[in-house]
Amino acid sequence: MTVDGDPLARRALRARLATERDLDLVGEAPDGSAGVDLVSEQQPDVVLIAVTARDQHSRDTIREMVTASPHTRIIVLAIERDEDAQMEFLRAGAAGWLMKSVDLEVLPRVIRGVHSGEAVIPRALCKRVMTEAIGAGRTDRNRLRPIRSSLTRREWEVVDLLAEGATTAGIARDLQLSQATVRTHIKHILAKLGVHSRAEAARHVDRLRHDGAGSPSSSARSGSLPTTDQHVLTR
Repeated sequence: MTVDGDPLARRALRARLATERDLDLVGEAPDGSAGVDLVSEQQPDVVLIAVTARDQHSRDTIREMVTASPHTRIIVLAIERDEDAQMEFLRAGAAGWLMKSVDLEVLPRVIRGVHSGEAVIPRALCKRVMTEAIGAGRTDRNRLRPIRSSLTRREWEVVDLLAEGATTAGIARDLQLSQATVRTHIKHILAKLGVHSRAEAARHVDRLRHDGAGSPSSSARSGSLPTTDQHVLTR
């Protein structure tokens, strides 16, 4: 779904996304108010919304969208570069920030990445995001995940709990899963990381966070997202 007051921009986005068989454009809105109504009605997976960096109304719109559809991931397309505004939009609930001048060819990859649980953050902003996360009480790297990890978002949730010493039953309770499902996730995690025990998995992901690297198979996905002026973390 797209939200943009410029009909030519909406047309360009529509034409680009129409070439991707796995991406369906479920609606377009000319402004934030109509966008909130459409999000509430359609419950889209991802929203692309054009904003003016210092526009408080745009940030309020994102908060309303998140309230109307908590699973929806929102990518901001901005005209200006403004680090303070970028932080405000992320705090409001945006999953990513791109300049509106971004090459349309990279957008499908960005959308897929954000839909899978990644966040697109300007490279220059990453240190500030991490500092704020730590200042908010995250004194370790739990839930800040390496670039282009081969683990899914759910697998990271499982491995985070493993690192805290949680049992299969405890993980099942916390994530509201069956114990059989948790054991399946753990089996996949061990295979993807190339380790043989839960303790090894916990140590391995701690090293990944410390090094800022991807998992053993991340090199195969190195082209999954744009790297010109963006850096990707998952949450």
